[in-house]
Order: sequence, then C-alpha cells, then structure tokens
Amino acid sequence: MVYKIVMVRHGERAWNKENKFCGWFDAPLSKKGIQEAHAAGQLLLTKAYQFDAAHTSVLTRAQRTLKVILEEIQQSSLPVQKSWRLKWRLRSRVKHFDKLSDEAIMGINLPNRRPFAYELDDNLKPIKSMQFLGDKETVCKAMEAVANQGKPK
Repeated sequence: MVYKIVMVRHGERAWNKENKFCGWFDAPLSKKGIQEAHAAGQLLLTKAYQFDAAHTSVLTRAQRTLKVILEEIQQSSLPVQKSWRLKWRLRSRVKHFDKLSDEAIMGINLPNRRPFAYELDDNLKPIKSMQFLGDKETVCKAMEAVANQGKPK
C-alpha cells in the first residue's frame, strides 16, 4: 500500500510586514496569509486531495491555515489533532524524509501556502521525495520570497 502525507507551511503572519521574526510567538495570520491558505486549499481541491487525518501545531496561525484548507476541500468536519510538538517541525520532517544534511536543509526555503507531498511505503519510508503541488515557476518564486524575508528592504 502507498500512503501520502501532505504538508503545508502556514500562511503569512501579521509580523512579516514588520520584518519581525516570531518563532514560537503566536502571531496571527495576516489578511494575505488567510488568502494564501485559501489558495492552498483550492490547489488541493483541484488535485482532488481528500484526507483521513489532519495534524497541526497549537499555534493559531497553523490552526487557521489548516481550518481554511479543510473548508476549501470540503472536509471541515475532519477531526484535527493538535500538538505543541509540531511547532517548527516542518523542516525537520523534510530533513528526515529526504535524508538531508544540516547544511542542506538550511538551504531550503519552504514557501508559505505551497502544499507538498511525499509518498510512503508500508513502513512509512519515502518512495517519492518532496513533490510540490503547482507549477515549478510559482514554487520557485515562493521559495525566493521566503529567502528574502528578513533582508533589509
């Protein structure tokens, strides 16, 4: 059997506009972040994704992103598991699944609102590496935008 796991980085935070790093601070999504969550949900809908389970961190921005996505794909009644252990864990999942070095993972700029998927075998080992949903040009532009966050304007 093949399993799929889809991951999405939360949408833009209100602090992004102020060029502030928030880490574990529970900064809410900005209006743009909410729009990004809707776009992620629409992308998943066009690819006909349906989920058996949903997991998120306890941070409001992550929960809101997931809530909007589930509404977009018409699965808002899906039970959601929330855990503080998922705060700031997206990069570590990618590092583990793709067996990346510390240096390599630090060079990946995971874009907001761009869902990506892995296919896993029965032992939950990746069969296919990270596959972003959407066209390559849009994904590359989104990664570049993340790389430029925090840089002087």
